[in-house]
Amino acid sequence: MKLYSRREFLHVTSTATLGAAFAYGLSSPSEASSRSAFTIRLKTARYRPGAQIAIRTSADNWRNDIIGKYQQGEWVFGFPADGSPPGMEFKFILDRRYWMEGPSLFVKPKDQADYFYDKIKFSTIVDEIQAENGDVQRRFFPATANENKRYDVIVIGSGMGGGVLADQLSDLGLDVLLLEAGGFLFPTHVGNLPRRHEIGKSNKNISSFWDDFKLKNYTNAPDSKYVGAQAFNLGGRSLFWGGLIPRLAPWELELWPDEIKQYLETRGYDLAERLVKKSDFASGYEDRIKLLLSQKLQEFQPYGAPMAIEQTAPELRMVPTGVFSTADLLMESRLTDHDKGNHRLTINLNHLATSIESLHGRATGVIAHDLVEDKVRTFRGKAIVLSCGTVESAKLAKLSRLADAAGLIGIGMTSHPIFYMRFSVPSSSPVYNSQASAKVLLRHKRADLRLHPYNVILELGDDFNEGRFVDPDLLRAHDRAKGRQMFCGVAFLLNAKLMEGNSLLQSDRYYEKPLIKMLDSPTDGEYLPEINGVKNKIVEFLGGRPIAGDKLTLKRAGSGAAAHEVGTLRMSVQRNGTRLDGVVDVNLKFFNYDNLYACDLSVFPSSPAANPSLTLVALALRLAEHLKRKLS
Repeated sequence: MKLYSRREFLHVTSTATLGAAFAYGLSSPSEASSRSAFTIRLKTARYRPGAQIAIRTSADNWRNDIIGKYQQGEWVFGFPADGSPPGMEFKFILDRRYWMEGPSLFVKPKDQADYFYDKIKFSTIVDEIQAENGDVQRRFFPATANENKRYDVIVIGSGMGGGVLADQLSDLGLDVLLLEAGGFLFPTHVGNLPRRHEIGKSNKNISSFWDDFKLKNYTNAPDSKYVGAQAFNLGGRSLFWGGLIPRLAPWELELWPDEIKQYLETRGYDLAERLVKKSDFASGYEDRIKLLLSQKLQEFQPYGAPMAIEQTAPELRMVPTGVFSTADLLMESRLTDHDKGNHRLTINLNHLATSIESLHGRATGVIAHDLVEDKVRTFRGKAIVLSCGTVESAKLAKLSRLADAAGLIGIGMTSHPIFYMRFSVPSSSPVYNSQASAKVLLRHKRADLRLHPYNVILELGDDFNEGRFVDPDLLRAHDRAKGRQMFCGVAFLLNAKLMEGNSLLQSDRYYEKPLIKMLDSPTDGEYLPEINGVKNKIVEFLGGRPIAGDKLTLKRAGSGAAAHEVGTLRMSVQRNGTRLDGVVDVNLKFFNYDNLYACDLSVFPSSPAANPSLTLVALALRLAEHLKRKLS
């Protein structure tokens, strides 16, 4: 924070409220203005009208507001010659609710002096986003300030949907501007980086660092159960996901549009798996586990759990690239001087989209706040795509006051129930192998929307299949400390319909956090006895035991903890000849707009049992093809 006295005060530009009159014994605000002796100025493009910044002082026990006037990029506060204290302790306050961060400020005013501040922060989401601009970001992601260029497509958000979409569109020859509110955090998925290890303990650390960098941009309404968080950084949440990429089963797609279902099953999933480099990790040990499961749980079909752990052709001797993330994808494009690289892709990091401009049914531009330079810019595009995530896209849609004839923007936010349990198997178990691991997906052979609507993920030796030990000494220490046992886990993921009572509300100020009401899906109550029975069978024939300090009981993951929340900008579905209301159509285009789209989990019309990432990648590839045809 900078504080210094500058230039002689020429004329007063502020007004004072009754609070100032109370504090300084003045008869009216106009009297305070006419007799100002010193001025306090706060420079900010971030908080400008309709925000309101005031000053509160210790003179009246911090009760009353002295309102500033905003002009030429500054909030200006004039203070009177008569009644001014010899020294003043004060704080800035935003919209009468957000206090400035840090200790209070103090001035001993001199007559006709200006006191200037430009590094004040408030406890809002804008100030929580890290606006860093380090050497790597400056070198490889130089932001454009050009507001005159009209791009083919502006994509807002660089996560699994937006990152894939932007890269694919540029590969198809379209000029793309990608706006990301966060900065450059990691160039790759955190699973490819060194990790913190809990030696000798059961830990799943593929999403290492998520707790360090997640940001909760929301407030829960009373009784709301949402425990998710957002990732503001290049690559978004794709830096922190678990890498599991099952396809949705045909019964899970029954609540989806027929066109989408056909696309996914005929070629969409193939394209998505090729992009994220699907790996099945076939092994003799895993084959033995699948055979055992098919014998012990005959009503289930076991599969090797598909993972986006990118392997390359061994005969080429290429270096494996690790867990897929759009940070990898986008940075590779920025570093590659080619038509399929950086020629048509511009990435503006630390640019928080605050509103979509529209006119006569067309989106005309994106207003974005450059958090590094603290400037507001408007970028133009022939098409605009919201890919900020289930929470952020709905927030942006509400801030933009988009037409919403069905009244469904922000309605129906749902996360499917997930139950999990960690356990161990001793060396006496028939499946024990200290040098092997397996990850298996189980689906009931007769599953549909009403019977057995869940997936089962069983992991044996899960500290290895999601581990990464760079130092062999640490690996040996881990093996010795855990003793003769395998750490294991089982999880049940249930399909769920959107819950119409769940909602996201947003004020008209972009720096304020949305209010979320999200209750747990009631699906679990109906199927919990069944999945408990399946869990008990698995534990019994594996010879499972509790891990020290735990019990062999299923725990319910918090709603949103796995970042599977969906539905705030749902797709409309055609069923029995009738179109059900939605926010976007089958091409992910907003109704009432010719060129405005969404591409993230918010468009899902249900919360499927399967992890949603592969399906989102496939939808992004489909939207890229659609936009190429439309804009060509």
